[in-house]
Amino acid sequence: MRNVLVTGSSGFVGLPLANRLVAEGVMVVGCDPVPGPNGHDFESVRGDLQDVHQIYRLLDSHEIDTVIHSGAVSGSMLLRDDPYRVAQLNMFGTTHLMEAARVTEVPKFVYISSLSAYGNTPPGPVDVDAPMRPGSVYSATKGAGDLLVMAYRSQFDMNAVSLRIGGLYGPGRRTWCVIKTMVENAVAGRPTRFDWGADQSRAHLYIDETVEAIVRVARAPECSPQAIYNVTRPDLVSLPRIAEIVAEQMPGTEITLEAGGSELMYRREPFDIQGMERDFGFSPKIDIERGIARYLAWEEARTTA
Repeated sequence: MRNVLVTGSSGFVGLPLANRLVAEGVMVVGCDPVPGPNGHDFESVRGDLQDVHQIYRLLDSHEIDTVIHSGAVSGSMLLRDDPYRVAQLNMFGTTHLMEAARVTEVPKFVYISSLSAYGNTPPGPVDVDAPMRPGSVYSATKGAGDLLVMAYRSQFDMNAVSLRIGGLYGPGRRTWCVIKTMVENAVAGRPTRFDWGADQSRAHLYIDETVEAIVRVARAPECSPQAIYNVTRPDLVSLPRIAEIVAEQMPGTEITLEAGGSELMYRREPFDIQGMERDFGFSPKIDIERGIARYLAWEEARTTA
């Protein structure tokens, strides 16, 4: 892996991923419709995955040998009233990129998918063969990307792999999530109140470990045994416990949760991550207590800078 195209390179996953690869001596081209922050050490191209000609130019001119596709509408909370745009960006954009990678014979394609493709999960541990029952257009588009990876592997013998990642939290997250809200409010001295969540549990994965998992998969020289892998922690943590951790680490924090679910959160069971352990030696090490401590410290530093 020498020359890598990272889509979504200004995003929560793409930016730290690109920075990590550069630090390891990889030539990175970042592609994102949103300009990246100043001060990074990789070439950043303002790009649109609907522009097929631009994609081909990027792959050819930079002799790309690995594509890591993390660029997409990044959650069901975004563009909820514009499902066509979600499908256009996530499904069609992924198709354009995969086809360009196939035609230009890019040796490796890593697709960043989402655990939301499962929808509400069956009893766990949930493996990658569990049925997909997406409850939003966003979730359906991520599942469609998984199926494209499977199809391109089968029909064209393409070295492609899909990583279903979920429960991401940590520094740099801009879209809504429970931990982000709790951490930001705690540092600002504001109360947090949700009229749901007291009976909800989820798996959570710190952003640094997300990047580690992706890098391990991208660096693997051979085509992976599986087309799809779950990437998260194997244990579930209840939202009341997360609230306790935030309050323990930030005394005086007030967090209130009521019983019930939310349309933004699926019912979750533990996920089977043995494939990542077996094939790539990846096992999450940062538990929720340490992850939240790091996140709180980062947020305090950010707001006092």
